[in-house]
Amino acid sequence: MSHATEQPRKRTPEEIEADLARTRLELTSTVNELSDKLDPRRQVDAAKDSAKAAAAAAGGRAKAAAAAAGGQAKAFADDLGSGDRKALTVLGAVLAAGATLIAVARRSR
Repeated sequence: MSHATEQPRKRTPEEIEADLARTRLELTSTVNELSDKLDPRRQVDAAKDSAKAAAAAAGGRAKAAAAAAGGQAKAFADDLGSGDRKALTVLGAVLAAGATLIAVARRSR
């Protein structure tokens, strides 16, 4: 049994040179990309940008929380002003807890 084997087509020197040039360009591009990714200055810049974005987001959340707390404090003050029993009870409990803490702190001296 004989098997026919195909011989690969012979490439011309020009085709080989073109393949080498293309491969060199691809390799240069890959090396440049890796160099950019591994450059310490670029990594520091990327870390700074990331930190700035995180700080801006945290600042926005803090402002929103402060605005909400301010609104709640105003509503509580309004409830106290109108004589709301629940608000008065909460205020009394907070004052009693504060007085207890002061008394305990003075005794332990």
